[in-house]
Amino acid sequence: MQIFLKNKFIFLFLYFFSFSCCYGKWQVFREHKTFTEYFEMESIKKIDDIIYIWSLFDYKIAQKKEKLSTKFYTKYDCKNKRFKVITIIDYKTNMGRGRTFEYKKNLNTESDDSEWIHPKLMSENFEKIKFICNF
Repeated sequence: MQIFLKNKFIFLFLYFFSFSCCYGKWQVFREHKTFTEYFEMESIKKIDDIIYIWSLFDYKIAQKKEKLSTKFYTKYDCKNKRFKVITIIDYKTNMGRGRTFEYKKNLNTESDDSEWIHPKLMSENFEKIKFICNF
């Protein structure tokens, strides 16, 4: 019985420890009255003037379909000041954690035909491009 309890304790410890270390460090980009927006700076991948990065909206109250957070994988073109969202994932938990999620969009970065978004000067999206491209 003691061996069983020890094994169970070790299993639970490793289970929770392994998940807690796998979440990236999110950096706050802006606070909004309904959500906080973050960037996962450790996820930055830069190829020439193109930057790929994960971002997160963490909602203060549940949104449609009970979602509490949304992750975005976005491709930023620093030279031409434009971006396109590659992946959108909605979560029913805060900070994009948990196993209850729904893919809203998932494009292959090599073959997607979606249009680039060209934000207006001084808009929130333009400020995001400046922040990411100057990091």
